[in-house]
Amino acid sequence: MSAQRRFTFVVPRAHDQAWAGWIPTMVCIAIVLVAISGCGRRAPRATVEGTLRFRGKPLDNCLVTFLPASASETKAPHSRGLTDREGKFRLCCDNQEDGAAVGSHRVTIQDLSVSTGVRRRDHGAADADVDENAPALPVHRSRVPGKYTSPATTPVSKEVKPGHQVIDLDIE
Repeated sequence: MSAQRRFTFVVPRAHDQAWAGWIPTMVCIAIVLVAISGCGRRAPRATVEGTLRFRGKPLDNCLVTFLPASASETKAPHSRGLTDREGKFRLCCDNQEDGAAVGSHRVTIQDLSVSTGVRRRDHGAADADVDENAPALPVHRSRVPGKYTSPATTPVSKEVKPGHQVIDLDIE
């Protein structure tokens, strides 16, 4: 005759002191497990810097934007950088973290020194000191050809690889 063992599992009642102490611990463990399991994972990033040139000359005051190219990467944040006097830029994500998502990107460029020559007015306190007889502002046309300003028409695409890299942009 073989001896059979009988196992019973006793669930402590809520009013039991030992069980009441375990509830907060179990809740904390569950939260940590969910956080570790990948909830809220972000796309891998790489630091990117470079120089923007138009016909060999550096362009200052331009916004360089890297937009993830594929459908699977569209959840990755866009990255932008403003060029300095030497045309140099360093990319930063929408959330102000350095870098760009690893992968293929379409690159757009906007000239921020464009001016229509029309003085903006808000008809409020900001306009109180405006001299009506002041000379008109000069017109500044974009130095960047139109095809580079839209994600749909830009011919520039770049691959961002893991790690630090220099991506120079030479446009015509």
